[in-house]
Amino acid sequence: MAEAAASPAEETFGQRIQRLRRELNLTQRQVAAELGLDFTYLSKLENDRGEAPGEETVRKLAAILQTDEEELLALAGKVPSELRKRAQRDIEFARFLRRLPGATDTQLQEFYKRLEGSQ
Repeated sequence: MAEAAASPAEETFGQRIQRLRRELNLTQRQVAAELGLDFTYLSKLENDRGEAPGEETVRKLAAILQTDEEELLALAGKVPSELRKRAQRDIEFARFLRRLPGATDTQLQEFYKRLEGSQ
């Protein structure tokens, strides 16, 4: 029996890029060529095997697949380089980031609202 497709909200990085590629009627070879990668690596990514590519490659992939790059970066588990740099130079910021996984959904929603209100 065929495995049911995951809903877009539940997709892995690999499932998402495979779905988007197919929706655009692109082959793995076409996408890999645009990225300058071997198509076998793209196949591994689509099957959730191996390490996700770097931030720049994920951004290029998002452009090719006509999707939101921040969403694709999140699915790939990529943290923006600006965050890493700030955490390296700002110990309080690094401590804050380490506390985030333990925050409740309500706490995070309140934090998001405060950030949106300060912009």
